[in-house]
Amino acid sequence: MLKFKLPALQSLFSSRWLSVLVLVFALQAALLLWLTERKHAETLQALSFKQSVVTGAEAIETRIEEYRQILKGVEQLYLSSQFVSAEELRLYVEDYTRNALYSSLNAIGFIKYINLQLPETQSGLDQPLPRLLKQLQIKPGVSEVAPLLYIEPRNDVNREPLFKDTFTDARMRADLLQAGEQGGLVMSGHYLAGAVVQRYKTYVMQAPVYRPGTEAGRVGRAYLNGWVFLRFDIRTLVLEALNGLEQQQIQFDLFDLDPEQGDTRLYHTSATYDGQQQSQPPDYRVTQILNIHGQNWRLTARSTPAYEDAVNYHDADAIGIIGLVVSLLLAGLVDVLYQRKHTRQTLQQYDMALSSSEQRWQVAMASTGDGFWDWNVPLDQVQYSAHWKKILGYGPDELDPLPATWHQRIHPDDAELALRVHQQVLAGEREQYAIEYRMLCKDGAWKWVFDRGMVFMRDAGGNPQRILGTLADISKIKQSDEMVWQFANVDTLTGLPNRRLFLERLEAQLQSIKQSAHKLAVVFLDIDRFKEINDAKGHDQGDKLLLQAGKRLQGCVAHKDLVARLGGDEFIILLSEANANYVEALALRVLEALSQPFQLDDTHGYVSASLGIAIYPDDATNKEDLMKRVDQAMYASKQRGGNCFTYFTPRMQQHAEQRMRLAHDLRQALEQQEFFLEYQPVVDLQSRVVAKAEALIRWQHPRSGLIPPMEFIGIAEDNQLIVPIGEWVFKTAIAQCVQWRQNLHPDFQVAVNKSPVQFAPEHRKPQDWLSALSEQGQPGNMVVVEITERLLMDDNPLVSERFAQYQTLGIQVALDDFGTGYSALSYLKKFHIDYVKIDRSFVRELGSSTEDEALCRTIIMMAHSLGMRVIAEGIENQTQLTMLQQMGCDFGQGYFFSPPLRSEAFADWVTHWQQQTAVLNA
Repeated sequence: MLKFKLPALQSLFSSRWLSVLVLVFALQAALLLWLTERKHAETLQALSFKQSVVTGAEAIETRIEEYRQILKGVEQLYLSSQFVSAEELRLYVEDYTRNALYSSLNAIGFIKYINLQLPETQSGLDQPLPRLLKQLQIKPGVSEVAPLLYIEPRNDVNREPLFKDTFTDARMRADLLQAGEQGGLVMSGHYLAGAVVQRYKTYVMQAPVYRPGTEAGRVGRAYLNGWVFLRFDIRTLVLEALNGLEQQQIQFDLFDLDPEQGDTRLYHTSATYDGQQQSQPPDYRVTQILNIHGQNWRLTARSTPAYEDAVNYHDADAIGIIGLVVSLLLAGLVDVLYQRKHTRQTLQQYDMALSSSEQRWQVAMASTGDGFWDWNVPLDQVQYSAHWKKILGYGPDELDPLPATWHQRIHPDDAELALRVHQQVLAGEREQYAIEYRMLCKDGAWKWVFDRGMVFMRDAGGNPQRILGTLADISKIKQSDEMVWQFANVDTLTGLPNRRLFLERLEAQLQSIKQSAHKLAVVFLDIDRFKEINDAKGHDQGDKLLLQAGKRLQGCVAHKDLVARLGGDEFIILLSEANANYVEALALRVLEALSQPFQLDDTHGYVSASLGIAIYPDDATNKEDLMKRVDQAMYASKQRGGNCFTYFTPRMQQHAEQRMRLAHDLRQALEQQEFFLEYQPVVDLQSRVVAKAEALIRWQHPRSGLIPPMEFIGIAEDNQLIVPIGEWVFKTAIAQCVQWRQNLHPDFQVAVNKSPVQFAPEHRKPQDWLSALSEQGQPGNMVVVEITERLLMDDNPLVSERFAQYQTLGIQVALDDFGTGYSALSYLKKFHIDYVKIDRSFVRELGSSTEDEALCRTIIMMAHSLGMRVIAEGIENQTQLTMLQQMGCDFGQGYFFSPPLRSEAFADWVTHWQQQTAVLNA
């Protein structure tokens, strides 16, 4: 082994080489500190950017929530009055429509629901019904209208749709009816508010209003008075919400995530910076997904060059300059010392002087912002710089130099890892390290530090003699991380978890109990009359009330339960135990706690609460459905007058009871011969020949009267009663078709609807109606089996087998309601389909909707190209008939020809139709 005493090596390690080595190490240390400080500055800038985006998303949600509260107020105006005039509505909403704070709000109004067959829906009009119908220009055969009676403000944009039938717009009709059937608010976009309003830039909130005196919990068209609605311009709303952030050099894009029409950009920051568009990809980019009342939006934020250039590198640059100067001074000092003495004695003396001089290292590292330490391993002493001690709150002369003094101050949770790393360095197992942990300060507080160290000198045996390192205070970085998490997950007013954190906790709970029989409950509550206090006493008093309400709610629950604030005056509670006694006891505690007076600045506030309760998995099998159910239950409590709680049931209690009664009565309906069939003619649109009919089942209940199929078919499917009912329908329709083939047309066909339940393997019998048809010698081409797309999605081999049997016997298959479900060409190619039926929702708007016209034309062309024929449902006027004929549609049915008829009336109608057709052809 070579020794340092060799003359060649002594010459090599001359003073000049040692000074260069010191300079290199010092410059490396300065560079490391400079890069670390720059990285720290960039990290703070990135955290600030993320925080700004979260703030922007919450600002948008807050503005939407304010509009929802305004709409709820208008809804309460209608619920509290027998009749609301246009002037009363104007006076009520004037504060909003003229307020500059709501400049994106462009319409508030009322849509009246009128069913010409239900006189009770025609009350509450400020003009005679005939005059209103004349203004609406109602088409023949229309039984339901929804005129826009009131709208504010009455400007040029809003004046045009006044007294127009909103049901003529298919999308708006669907949204209005959805709100009416569910009994809750629906928010939707994609409406045109006028020629000056761009498409997809206007969103509408609509909420149903039921007639005064309607029993609580009753929802649906039969009880509708109409709808209140609020329309706002999304671009203006977002501009107001994000203006402050955009002035901080952040650009935003907001997209509507429509699964049918694709992503649509609703908003884009149009400002440029330094007169030029940004040409390079941004350094910071964050995306937030917002789910607001069923609308899915994506908010994307991008940093600008001006924002990125605003990173504060001043401290890093100062550290770099001072480190460079100190490095040069140290190198010069070493060079001078080693030039003076070239002997080993001088080198050893300098080494001892260097190891014992804490002040030299303090000078070298004083400007880095970190504390410096020098560990003399043989002496078992650590020299700490003044800044090292200052980080922990100690003075220069405090703390002894023992390593134990250092190690005893490491947090107990972090001590094992930190001491193990130190021991590995002392044992020579590693050359350097870097680790984060907490240390105890003089004032008793814990502070996060970043400790870095490396072996600086070894003895002849390779054992560490000197270990040098730095200690950096990283508490601010940790606080920034915590702050970002707080902004994203905690409500800033009450300190409770916000909507985002609650949904995360809920999803985690659902995942943990999916494989067990455990249940959990969600309690959703809205504070009654909160808006009155907020408006009368100011938002600051309202905030005080909400803060106290949050504390009271926390006092009502156990430590294992979770209370969160969703926004506004809405709170939600997650109960890990769904026992009925436990849930109801908590609900009563909450009602009692919130009914007590709230202490405001100079008075008391009195409110109550409306609670909705939903149970997982009884009421829903996923997070989204569970939130919908509990929201519906809360609104049911609102409709009952508040200060109560309501459980969600499949059809909100009364509907569930009615469903049970119908299920019981269905079991006896076949035996009591309460069912009968009606037949709707299917007309060949080119020859006008009637050679088909669709068999439609009807139930004449002995007490309730005629019950529509939509009310009992689902119950029959759930209880497996659809199987015997379906057998009866088929046999009855076939017997009738045999008679009509003799009297009306030799190739007459009857279409029979078949439920997916009837295709289940457990309902397959050796002798079914297929066998009966074959044994009776009846041709299979007299039957058309109508199915839905839901059956094709199951991918059941028994379905393919049954279709093959149909094809062998000559039985034809029609795909009903095509285009409303999961239509896919793969289904049409995989299964043998003879007819495609265009749903009536597309036919209804022909003549007024270019989209529906294009859709019908596409379906017809596609079906013909695949060798199928097309039947259009719901033809109600000559315009629809003419357009379908021009498109080449094969068959049609609808009220324009005839409503469904009993068998005797059907035969008479066909005879009359044939005579009328013969006259026209002549």
